Amino acid sequence: MKKIIITMLCIMCIGFAGAQIAKNPAPKLIKSPEVSGTGKVTFRFLAPNARKVMLIMDDAKVRPMQKDTAGIWSFTEQFSPDIYRYTFAVDGNVLPDPNNPMIKPLFKRALGQSLAYVPGPKTLSWEVNQVPHGILSQHFYKSDIVGDERDFRVYTPPGYNPNRKEPYPVLYLFHGITDETSAWTTAGRENVILDNLISQGKAKEMIIVNTLGYGAPEMLEPGAGPYGKAALKKNEELFVSSFIKEVIPRIESIYNVGKTKKYRAVAGLSMGGGQSLDVGLNHPELFSYVAGFSAAVILLDPDYEKAFPKLDASINKDLKLIWIAIGKDDFLIESNRKYKAWLESKNIKFFYQETEGVHSYNVWRRYLTDFSQLIFKD
Repeated sequence: MKKIIITMLCIMCIGFAGAQIAKNPAPKLIKSPEVSGTGKVTFRFLAPNARKVMLIMDDAKVRPMQKDTAGIWSFTEQFSPDIYRYTFAVDGNVLPDPNNPMIKPLFKRALGQSLAYVPGPKTLSWEVNQVPHGILSQHFYKSDIVGDERDFRVYTPPGYNPNRKEPYPVLYLFHGITDETSAWTTAGRENVILDNLISQGKAKEMIIVNTLGYGAPEMLEPGAGPYGKAALKKNEELFVSSFIKEVIPRIESIYNVGKTKKYRAVAGLSMGGGQSLDVGLNHPELFSYVAGFSAAVILLDPDYEKAFPKLDASINKDLKLIWIAIGKDDFLIESNRKYKAWLESKNIKFFYQETEGVHSYNVWRRYLTDFSQLIFKD
């Protein structure tokens, strides 16, 4: 009798659960982004009760989305082959695309930025080809200088040999503000770019290190407010100290890399571009190559004489290359032009380039492609 009652209860439970599922069906899945063979991209977001939905992209153009009778908002545009960051602003709340698994995480945030991939010819440096591939590794450590647990990521080239007689050179590559250590692989595709260039004989076999760019990570805590001068100064000073005293020694103890400036290059984008110029030009004894991609020099001391107290023309014999580039429509263009003029006034030799583009990985992938072909060649 007891067995019969239990069986009936189970049947009733299953029936009740089925009724609930029918009453509350699973969320509707939509295709977003939908990329056509010609590069036409349609972005979609399901929000039947939203009043306004906007598509937000790096170029800051206003892209209002339109809602259909099913409550799906959409926007369609033609794009050239590349990888684009985007989010949706839903009644003022900024969200990634819930239907797109391609995402670039943000530091101390649960939600990141979605990535729309528009395939192109295999000649593009960030397109995956049938070539030998390197390995990506993640390392964790306690920073005694910053006082937190953090990580750095490492790309080792195809066929990396820890016992090779000639040590490998290292490119220390910094990310931008709000990014975390995976940004140069998720959005920048550094590993794909180097795989391709190395296989083509255009770049030397090298290791790339992506370290966390915050000396004051509390700046990025939710509700921390705008970054003040004191916080920015602390962030920069502790970052540089941790990078030189903690990250570089760890890399040189774990990997088969050269331990002199001949084997070191430093570069970065945005905040990381300012940091790479800071650490590279203030420590020419440590590096031979320095690059700033859309460098946020505005985050440094605006008095460049204080930010670079020892910098003069003598650095021309210490560094093999200072490389600076920025997009013509980048919001940091004027600050970079002022910095360029200041370097010229100090008789510093450097390469400077303004290209088409905004503050985005669309230009930074190209800069990495160009810069990585110039380093460690002699």
